[in-house]
Amino acid sequence: MAKKAGAERAAAAESCARKKARVESEARAAASKITVNLDHKLLECSACCSPLAPPLFQCTNGHIACSECRTNAEYSCSLCAEPANTRCDIMERVLGGMTAPCSFREFCCSATIPFTKKLTHEESCLHAPCHCPIPYCRLYANSGRSLCEHIETKHCLVPYGDATAGSLSPVTLSDNEPVRLVFLDARAMFLLVVERCVPSGRAVSVVQLVSEPVKEEEEKDFKYKIQVHTRAGVLSLPGETQSSGG
Repeated sequence: MAKKAGAERAAAAESCARKKARVESEARAAASKITVNLDHKLLECSACCSPLAPPLFQCTNGHIACSECRTNAEYSCSLCAEPANTRCDIMERVLGGMTAPCSFREFCCSATIPFTKKLTHEESCLHAPCHCPIPYCRLYANSGRSLCEHIETKHCLVPYGDATAGSLSPVTLSDNEPVRLVFLDARAMFLLVVERCVPSGRAVSVVQLVSEPVKEEEEKDFKYKIQVHTRAGVLSLPGETQSSGG
């Protein structure tokens, strides 16, 4: 019994020592970080005003430019035309150590990401807000689910039709009909939008409405081909849907 009790005390002491070491390590890591407030313009490209991301280059007058702007300006500064051949290693190191919250935190995204990955994250953030694609509707939804619910309730009179994957399904719209809901095999919902107030005459858009993230293996189902029949002939338009869901 004494031997067992001694082993338990040793195990408890070892566990306590590990916890103490972890707490001290976290404290040292926290102490090595500082929080600063910066004007966001200081972290933008001098030319295109996009957030800076490596590789970065600096001209002789101190202007910092992203690689794309430097290339477009034929390796010169687009602001002063001076050569921009100096790699800005210090700024790249600063950006590499920075983190930032997602811009959609007010829509419940709690992610904190490396600053250089911020744009990439926000392009696919599931909490990104979206507009109702129906013309003249001003809704600014905070998720795909609320957008789908909005269309089903506020636009309940929008005509709908069915389509079958892998085949062309006829959809006829009248001149005064701007939108049509299309259900694919009763499992996916799309919005066919016809814009008439465009310089070229008319524009046709297909918007996928989803309330949940689309699985990668299902993305192939959401490619489409539109055939427009007119007196002059048939116009075929292939494409991929744009997700307006969260």
